[in-house]
Amino acid sequence: MELEKPVFLMQPIPYFGEKLKGVWFVEPKIDGWRLQIIKYKDGHVEFWGRRLEKKPNWTESLKYLNHSLKFLPEGTLLDCELYSDKGRRGIPSVIKRTNKASPLIFVFDVVYYKNKYIGKLPLKERKMILKTFRWKEPFFLLEHKRLKNLEESLKEASEKEFEGIVIKEVNSPYLISKDGPIATHYWRKVKY
Repeated sequence: MELEKPVFLMQPIPYFGEKLKGVWFVEPKIDGWRLQIIKYKDGHVEFWGRRLEKKPNWTESLKYLNHSLKFLPEGTLLDCELYSDKGRRGIPSVIKRTNKASPLIFVFDVVYYKNKYIGKLPLKERKMILKTFRWKEPFFLLEHKRLKNLEESLKEASEKEFEGIVIKEVNSPYLISKDGPIATHYWRKVKY
């Protein structure tokens, strides 16, 4: 499956305290706008929001970020969170480029790499691919670590003023569909 257009991004479901089986990663939950960045095999870059049914094409508005993506291989689709140095309220300024806020883009998954769908690879392998990129501001690889204690992870996220945490099964695939986003038990969100 070649990279031809934006995809419906995978969505976490709420975590209600059920027993987790296997090994899980934990990441901070950024209170931003979901963003996919696509660099096609011809080098053209597009920026899209997650609600494709509303056609959230931010390519023209965010093209000023292209110079920071030269390191990204052609045929790559990244799953990210668009944020700003002024928090969530500053995101419209980032999109309209009013210079009232600066962009912060937290990358947490890769769905296509070198024009191949890699969603069947386990999350831990997709994270390893992301670590090979030479990230340049305003793009940051979102930190993740092995989940050991849910309460401690939530407390740490709260102290750093994140919205909560997202926990992800380390061997999970990245599921996409043609009709809409897939909410998956492999990813769970926890807010305080």
